[in-house]
Amino acid sequence: MTDNELKQIKMFVLDELRTLYTKPTVNLWFEPMKVVSLNTETVTVSLPQSRKTFVETQYYDILKAKFSEILGFNAELVLISDEEEAELPEEEEEEIKPKSAYKIRFNPEYTFENFVVGKSNQLAQSASLAVAKHPAELNNPLFLYGPSGLGKTHLLFAIVNEIRKNHPDYNILYVTGEEFTNELIESLSMKKPMVFREKYRNLDVLLVDDIQFIAGKLSVQEEFFHTFDTLFKMNKQIILASDCAPKDIDNLEDRLKSRFVMGLVADIQPPDLELRVAIFKRKAMDFGYDLELEILYYLAKNITTNIRQIEGALKKLKAHTLITGQVCDYYVAKEVLSEFFVNAKSEESIIDRIFAFAEKRYGISREEMKSSKRNADIIAARHYAIYLIRKTTNLSQNSIAKLFNKKDHTTVINSIAFIERKMKNEPGFERELLSAIAELRS
Repeated sequence: MTDNELKQIKMFVLDELRTLYTKPTVNLWFEPMKVVSLNTETVTVSLPQSRKTFVETQYYDILKAKFSEILGFNAELVLISDEEEAELPEEEEEEIKPKSAYKIRFNPEYTFENFVVGKSNQLAQSASLAVAKHPAELNNPLFLYGPSGLGKTHLLFAIVNEIRKNHPDYNILYVTGEEFTNELIESLSMKKPMVFREKYRNLDVLLVDDIQFIAGKLSVQEEFFHTFDTLFKMNKQIILASDCAPKDIDNLEDRLKSRFVMGLVADIQPPDLELRVAIFKRKAMDFGYDLELEILYYLAKNITTNIRQIEGALKKLKAHTLITGQVCDYYVAKEVLSEFFVNAKSEESIIDRIFAFAEKRYGISREEMKSSKRNADIIAARHYAIYLIRKTTNLSQNSIAKLFNKKDHTTVINSIAFIERKMKNEPGFERELLSAIAELRS
């Protein structure tokens, strides 16, 4: 390990000791210590001879416990004097390293040049570009939020590409909230949390997509809190993305919410018709298409929310024209994509009707059902709507969760279980619900 890494371990241990002892005690007995070496079994620490004996007799057990806690394994602690340290022979240490070095993840196709800007995403785009041009100088942290499929990930990778171009020496890491969680769990199971911390706390730029995934996971939130604070205090750039604003992320600690809004929070809303036309035109150009304006408007009028659907429609259109050799005009586009749009619009229509059913039955608005509020009547309406959507559409549990601004499918599972229990106990409610399902399916 490098001297800086050993010093960082000492700092972590001192932070823990400050929670147990007064500042004078820590400064007198522990501040002078030096982490001399570290391997997978033993940590060797030197102290001035005048302090070593007292620390060894009075504080050895707590010091050993704190090093073990920080390192993630039951470390043997060897205390030596600074005189003994000077006499140590130089030898190679067995370093604690990750199984494999991580690589910068980037997608060269996602750039600021091919991100189509409109009123619904202008703030997010300009803030992202400013961060990419001047990391850690403006908008730190930068928090982007909005429904799935509107370009958050595009902007994150555009930031990565721009920083790589201007700062090739920067240590940049893009991960999702789920990947951060899984890596932490693996590091703990392997008893090597320091490997994890070395990776995440020595970055120049950290980008976390779907940060809402860490909500409700106390140990993960604890680790991310310290990672965030370490990077922020070192003036490193942090960029986060979520499907909803920080204040609306359920089961996220208040201290994290407050930190997420310290910089700039920018939302991305569904694009209006003109922006969708521009996006279709840009995407078509990327596919080697030169589509007529009439076709572009037809596509834009039928795809209104998720930009990812645009690529699906264009791919289907291109496959058809390649196979048949037909020239793509308005009528060909309408014929080829009719089923594509009917399915999408039919599903949207069913969801709208379900929310209308729930609003009428419970007197709760669609916005309240999708909020983080926990009132009993709101929860009941939310359960009702989620169950009907699951039974009458092809949406996955995760897609339904996102529709209700939830971090994962746990809410959907709980809602279905609640409604099924209620149906068993209340025959009248069961008949009502089955009637609603039959009406929706018809």
